[in-house]
Amino acid sequence: MAVQQEQAYYTDTYLTDSAAAVVATGDADGDRWVAVSPNIFHPKGGGQPSDEGTVDGVPITPERDDAGVVVLTGAPSTLEVGAAVVCSVDAEKRRLHAALHTAGHVLGALGEGRGWQHSGHSHYPGQARLDFDPEGHEEELATPESREAVRAELQAGMDAALAGGGAVTSSVDGAGYRTVTIEGVNTEPCGGTHVRSLSDLANVRILEVKVKRGAIKVRYEAEHA
Repeated sequence: MAVQQEQAYYTDTYLTDSAAAVVATGDADGDRWVAVSPNIFHPKGGGQPSDEGTVDGVPITPERDDAGVVVLTGAPSTLEVGAAVVCSVDAEKRRLHAALHTAGHVLGALGEGRGWQHSGHSHYPGQARLDFDPEGHEEELATPESREAVRAELQAGMDAALAGGGAVTSSVDGAGYRTVTIEGVNTEPCGGTHVRSLSDLANVRILEVKVKRGAIKVRYEAEHA
């Protein structure tokens, strides 16, 4: 029987404390895990690190299994299906991860608006970047001066988008696929956490544009307002 699990983090990034019920338990490589519903923990994926948090005060690590269920390793070994638990997410890290992810979506749209093809991304703190295919764009990025001009152009585009303060919303279709819409920017598939609106972002800076290892790499940083 498939595990029925509500992914509460899909609909409310700012829900960081919640009562839940254990809906499944198991062991993987000697580590006991539980699955709870509603689930407020984002697992690692999509370029975003996993949440940090606790179940009944005990630190856990969230991961998504092959069936798409978010399982929590490290939870108290006494928990059984049906048990009531209290879940808590590190709210500061959740907000930072959401800010970096949303800023990354805006940056991706800006790059695609220049005709670049998105090829990879990381939304990790201190390592946030988007990668694009450089084919056909070598000349515009051939010198330090031209790369700085592109960086400044992307920064201006980011500043303009944030000034619009567009709402960030999401929806999940009948097959469980989720899309995220940033008003005035774009709509794309995504399973990560995001801020409520672009006005929640602060200190979004495009740090560098370079070509390395066959990719245009655009590094950035962002904070939650």
